[in-house]
Amino acid sequence: NNANFAGRAYRDPWDIERAYKEGMAKVVWVSRCIDAIAGNQARLPVILRKDNDPEGEIVTKSRAKNTTVFDLLNTKSNIGENSFAFRYRLSSQLLMSSRGAFIEKVRGRDGRIIGLNLLPPQHTAPIPDPKRFVSGYEVLMPNGDKIVMPPNDVIWVRKPHPLDPYLSLTPMESAGIAIEIENLAKLYNRNYLLNDGRPGGLLVLKGEIDEDDKAELTNRFRGNLGRVGGTTVIASEDGVDYIDTSSSPRDAAYIQMRQITKEEILASFGVPESVIGNASGRTFSNAAEEIRVFWIETMMPHLEPLARSLDELDADHYVDFDTSEVPILVIYKQEREKYLLQELQQGLISPNEYRLATGKEKVKGDLADSLLMNPNLTPIANTEKEMPKPEMQMGGPQPGMPPGA
Repeated sequence: NNANFAGRAYRDPWDIERAYKEGMAKVVWVSRCIDAIAGNQARLPVILRKDNDPEGEIVTKSRAKNTTVFDLLNTKSNIGENSFAFRYRLSSQLLMSSRGAFIEKVRGRDGRIIGLNLLPPQHTAPIPDPKRFVSGYEVLMPNGDKIVMPPNDVIWVRKPHPLDPYLSLTPMESAGIAIEIENLAKLYNRNYLLNDGRPGGLLVLKGEIDEDDKAELTNRFRGNLGRVGGTTVIASEDGVDYIDTSSSPRDAAYIQMRQITKEEILASFGVPESVIGNASGRTFSNAAEEIRVFWIETMMPHLEPLARSLDELDADHYVDFDTSEVPILVIYKQEREKYLLQELQQGLISPNEYRLATGKEKVKGDLADSLLMNPNLTPIANTEKEMPKPEMQMGGPQPGMPPGA
C-alpha cells in the first residue's frame, strides 16, 4: 500500500476507523491522550445556569423545573449506557472522527427526549443544504439500507474546521505521520527480535549453485524465536562471504526517533507527559504547571464545543461543566483570590467588589461599597455614591490634636 503513495503529498484522511485501528489500538500515547481527555470530561458534573447566561447562577437539580438534562448527562443516557460511558465515548469520537460526533435524541410518545444515543460517525454524514445548512443526516444501517434523520433529532458535535464547515478538526491528522513512524519503528524492532536479533544480509557463495541449494540455505539462515543461536555448517570450494545490508537500531537513531514521535503525538493532543502518569525529570512545580496548562489550554477548549452542542437539550438554561472541584483549578482560584485580597487590603477595590470577584453575594452597607485604607480600614471613597469629605480633610482640627496646634 505504501507504494501507492510514492511521490505524492501526504493527504491520507484519518477517518475514525483508521484513527482507532492505527492510532488508539496500536500507539500507547494516542490511547493515553484520548483516555486522559475523555475520562476527565466524563467525570465532571454537568450543570445548568440561569437565563442562558455563562455567568448565571447555578440551578441545582432540586430547583430545576425539568430534570431531563441532569438525568441524561449525569446519571443514565440511554437504556444501555450510563452517563459516564456515553460521555466518554462522545469525547473519544470527537477526538478521532473527522466528521465529528452525532447524538440521536430518543423521544417518547409525547415528544419529550428520554434518551441520547451516539450514531456511528463512520456511517453518518450531514446532508448540506444552501438555506438550512443541513437538511438532515444520512445513516447507513448494518443491513445496507440508508435512512435520513431530520435535523431536530440529531445533535452534531464538532470542532470547527478552518476550511470545511462540514468537517471536524482532529489531532489525528496533524499527528498522522508521527503515528505511522511510531508503528513502523515498533514493527521494525519486533521483526528484528523475531529474526534472532540479527539484521538481514547476503550470503555470497563463490561458485555455482543450483536453485534447490539456494532455497535450502535460505531456510537454514532464516532466523526465528525457535532457532535462536542456531549454527549452520556449509561447505564451498571457493569460499563464502556474508554482507550485512541493514542498519542497526542505533545507526537509525532509534531511541531519538521514538522520543520525537512521542513528543509530537502528545503535543498534537495537548496532553503533557505528566498528565498521563510520567512526571520523572520534572520538579513538583513544573509538573503542577503542566497539569494546569492541560486544563486551561486542552480541557477547556474541549469542553466548550460539547457544552454548546448539548445546549440544544435545554432552551431555558446555559449548559456548562462544573470544574470547581478540579484540584489544580482550585489552587489557581485560591491564588487569584489572594491577589484580590491584597487589592482589597490596599484600598484598590471595595469589599463588595472582592466578594463578587470571588463568587460571593454582595452585602448591603456603605462600608461594603467603600475603598478602605489601611491600617485602620478608614473609608476613603465609595464605589456606589459620593462620600462627604471628612472634617480633617476640610481644614478642621485633626483627632487628638489640641485646638490651634
